Amino acid sequence: MKKTLSLILALVLALGCCAAMASAEGDRMTISVMGIDWGYGPSSNRSMEQYWEDMFDVDLDIQWVNYNDYNEKANAMIIAGATPDVIQINKTDGAYYYPLLTKAIDNGQFVDLTPYLYDGGLIEENAVFKGWPQSMWNQATYKGGIYILPRSKAEVAQQSGITVRRDLMKKYGFEEEPTTMDELKTWLIDLSNAATEGEGEKIYALDFYGGFMNNARTTAFAVAFTGQMDWGYDENGNYEYICFDPNYINFLDWMKDLYDAGVIDPEFALSNSETSKWKGGRSVAFLTAWYNWNQSADRVTNRIFDSVCPDDYEAWCLLPVQGDNGIVISANSSDIDSCIAISSACDEEKIQKIFQVFCATEEQYPGYNNILSYGVEGLHFYFDENGTRQKTDEQKTANTEGYVGAWNQIFLKVDADQITSKFMRAGASRASDEAIQRATDIKAALVSYLDETGLAFSNQNLISETYNASWATLTSDVDTMATMYVMGEITADDWNSFVQGIVESSEYQAILAEYAASAN
Repeated sequence: MKKTLSLILALVLALGCCAAMASAEGDRMTISVMGIDWGYGPSSNRSMEQYWEDMFDVDLDIQWVNYNDYNEKANAMIIAGATPDVIQINKTDGAYYYPLLTKAIDNGQFVDLTPYLYDGGLIEENAVFKGWPQSMWNQATYKGGIYILPRSKAEVAQQSGITVRRDLMKKYGFEEEPTTMDELKTWLIDLSNAATEGEGEKIYALDFYGGFMNNARTTAFAVAFTGQMDWGYDENGNYEYICFDPNYINFLDWMKDLYDAGVIDPEFALSNSETSKWKGGRSVAFLTAWYNWNQSADRVTNRIFDSVCPDDYEAWCLLPVQGDNGIVISANSSDIDSCIAISSACDEEKIQKIFQVFCATEEQYPGYNNILSYGVEGLHFYFDENGTRQKTDEQKTANTEGYVGAWNQIFLKVDADQITSKFMRAGASRASDEAIQRATDIKAALVSYLDETGLAFSNQNLISETYNASWATLTSDVDTMATMYVMGEITADDWNSFVQGIVESSEYQAILAEYAASAN
């Protein structure tokens, strides 16, 4: 408690002093800001910051806080009611609207941005905003109001890629790709066995370790059997957690068949990340972001395998595979890649200025997109005789100190396009035409499925006090029981009885009721 109170006092004093100093610098309006430093160590009042200030005719009193300390410091400010004018909101437990923030919103500490976005027509007029579907704004809504301002739309269904070793597929005659979960299981087992025998070392089917709850390496597989994300609806329209869906055991059976065949690490529950490491050449496949196999056409200039691996290792990604109740897909917990909130201590004039600065676009400020990505020519890079961006040592220092390329987490930026940015990069790092087409086909299939089904987290932005207080304890044994089932140490009846005990508990039923009440 003493540590927290001391931190709050120090932050409040520091914020006040910095704001006073900034105000004394001139007649420009001062906007205080706090954002996340992801380990670069940016310094205040450097060239990039000064360039933005001149562009927008404003003084930015910005504090970049290291990501290790950010949540603690941001929450201390929220508790003290002393947040800066603009504060980056970090996702907590998978949600931007986490309990401490929503309590502050309920207490009136942050501005409801809805009228500024809709009444003035900004959503229809802003070049970035007008491209977003309504679902994006729904994700930014809490109790009918928009209190967080998204910075861009993330790439779709990110953790949905079944990435595979194509060189092994070709070498052992497995180029016919599986299209169903049953086919995928057989394909993985048989290719793992063939590769193990042919390579003279164990090649696992999947790079998999850890538990089953909220595990990005398994969730998309589970969705193919259940047809829902972590939270969905049962047949009666009630909220339901994915592990408690009656079809979830079919996913566990699928994993159990791999375990029984000896093609996943027998000690996967120990969270050993090295035994079956795909990038180290130790597995046939693994579930990851569908765009992270962006290997250059020559397989060398853009390596995605470990440096000790041969250059002839080839990455590939399967098209989404069909399961009993869906495809292998994992909808994003949020399509908002980062966001900010505005303190209700700001007056109307400052709020309008914040919207001008933090919702800028290329159309309003020509060159804005390139500056946001690369900085300013002459200050942060130069073009060589081939037209390629280069940096002097001095410019490299200016980039680091100015946090060039990272302001896009608080400023507005264009939506993510991983096909262009990863597969179609100019020069030798460009992927093959075949790989670009496959990435395009995968994205199209994922987008089509999301459009047709509306797959999403059904509890998004819903509040349950019982969930906040009891969920970790209530589900503490789920991973253990799932692991025991996959390893054959408990029966299906044991699993079903265990699930029934949780589903019928007063805590779980309270969570469902509170989610339903929050939705209404």
